Amino acid sequence: MEGPTPISALIHATTMVAAGIFLVTRLLPLFVVIPYIMNLIALMGIITLLLGATLALAQKDIKRSLAYSTMSQLGYMMFALEMGSYRSVLFHLITHAYSKALLFLGSGSVIHSMETLVGYSPDKSQNMVLMGGLTKHVPITKTSFLLGTLSLCGIPPLACFWSKDEILNDSWLYSSIFAIIALATT
Repeated sequence: MEGPTPISALIHATTMVAAGIFLVTRLLPLFVVIPYIMNLIALMGIITLLLGATLALAQKDIKRSLAYSTMSQLGYMMFALEMGSYRSVLFHLITHAYSKALLFLGSGSVIHSMETLVGYSPDKSQNMVLMGGLTKHVPITKTSFLLGTLSLCGIPPLACFWSKDEILNDSWLYSSIFAIIALATT
């Protein structure tokens, strides 16, 4: 789904992410009764996690790359829900929303700055291959984009570090194989 950058920030940071995760979190007591459903949730989470991260790396469009990164984080949250750590998931849902909104709004600033260099063309202004040397044009955006990226990477003392740390802690307590997968994909 494509739209203006502020709408993308709203959709990918809160609405779209929160709806599915919150629904599965609320229905978790029902899913726990049926063990194969929990395994299916874990499998879907791992597939979504790996596929989203891989597709995010392969994109040239900045907004698409951020959207696929959101997909990867959704898989990470579903993976954590399978372990029953719903509190950690809801915490990560909130921290992810703030960091992702910061990144989408920063991408809007970068796209707007690119339009002065390449003209109004969504194919050119959103292409990350052409985005070199923008620090002198948007220094504040650079700093905020860096903070949002570091937060989503789980660098302490930023917000997503604490939520991802909770998920990693729960995964070590649940299964060492799941912990290795979670650690490799953060």
